[in-house]
Amino acid sequence: MGINLVRDMSALASFRVVVVAVVVVCSLTLSVAAQQSDCTAKVPNGRVLGSCTPVRQCDYFMRILAAKFISQSDRNLLRDNRCNAEQHTDVQVCCPLTGANGEWFSSSVASSRDTLGASKHALLPVNCGAVKWERNNDTETNIKEFPWLALIEYTKPNQEKLHACGGVLISQRYVLTAAHCISNPSTTNSGWKIQTVRLGEWDTTTNPDCQVPNAFENTVCAPRYQDVPVEQIVVHPQYNRIDSGQTNDIAMIRLREEVELSDFVQPICLPNKQLRADELEGLVTEVSGWQATNSSRPRKSQVLITSIEHCQQQYGAQNIRIMASQLCGTANSNECHGNSGGPLMLFKNDVYLLGGLLSFGPVTCALPDWPDIYTRVASYIDWIHSNLRA
Repeated sequence: MGINLVRDMSALASFRVVVVAVVVVCSLTLSVAAQQSDCTAKVPNGRVLGSCTPVRQCDYFMRILAAKFISQSDRNLLRDNRCNAEQHTDVQVCCPLTGANGEWFSSSVASSRDTLGASKHALLPVNCGAVKWERNNDTETNIKEFPWLALIEYTKPNQEKLHACGGVLISQRYVLTAAHCISNPSTTNSGWKIQTVRLGEWDTTTNPDCQVPNAFENTVCAPRYQDVPVEQIVVHPQYNRIDSGQTNDIAMIRLREEVELSDFVQPICLPNKQLRADELEGLVTEVSGWQATNSSRPRKSQVLITSIEHCQQQYGAQNIRIMASQLCGTANSNECHGNSGGPLMLFKNDVYLLGGLLSFGPVTCALPDWPDIYTRVASYIDWIHSNLRA
């Protein structure tokens, strides 16, 4: 049996990427002990607890002001968070309260996420993973289902374009995908480049997409899909493309501009870093993507998370070591539905969490009793947070 590291990238083997260093702007921050909430800060997609303080002492807004380009939405955010303007000559803002790890203290808007271990950060949306469709166990998807699915677009030297990997939207500026989708040998030699990410796609043969749910419901149409240019790609520094186990198979794509959110384009929630692999064992999760050969629309499958120990027994015979930073999942389908680099999704308390990113699996897809291997996103929350910027 062979192991397919790039299930939907049969022509790809390596992709060189320039990893742009993220410049962290250091500024004064209030100590956790000294922070007291006296206002509610407006942040993308919600509100959190805040403290009215000089803008130079607010790390969240200093990051925005330090950017080379300040978008109109960021200008509006600064304006909407002005406070005590009549009492102070210096600019005061309602600064989101954050702990030492950069995660903010949520208001009631975000508190419902706490029970499922969702990660919170000043540069991540409060509202995420929302379900705006009627869930079912069919393999067919609804037009509003999984609005965080992304397609990575490659451009060949002859300007031909193709979508050979998946990804997942985590904010209006960031998409996560697998590192092997970025760093893969044959694409470097062939001159393939990642220039855009597609969001809001459903049926790859139409634009815009429409769906008639049934004879008793009106037609639902989505806006045209969004092809958003890529500004920066960051591959995990410890990823080794020749490692058979593909550990640290994760990369971040920063978009040049914010995506326009709607019912058809939404970010998924990131998990809390304390969410361990053994806590997921035995859970039924979901994958979705455009890998089905007989459909232009994404299909979905249920995936049962199995133990690392059981997974290692199987893959060990192939000289592949499975680590705690990975997840093993067996699909209930006889065909591949998830795109390489696409999300493994956990549904809990009416929202979706990002459990993993599809890394590799058996060449024969799907092979009964052989699990696919996913990068466990909870293992990389600190790395993700450290690379976010306004």
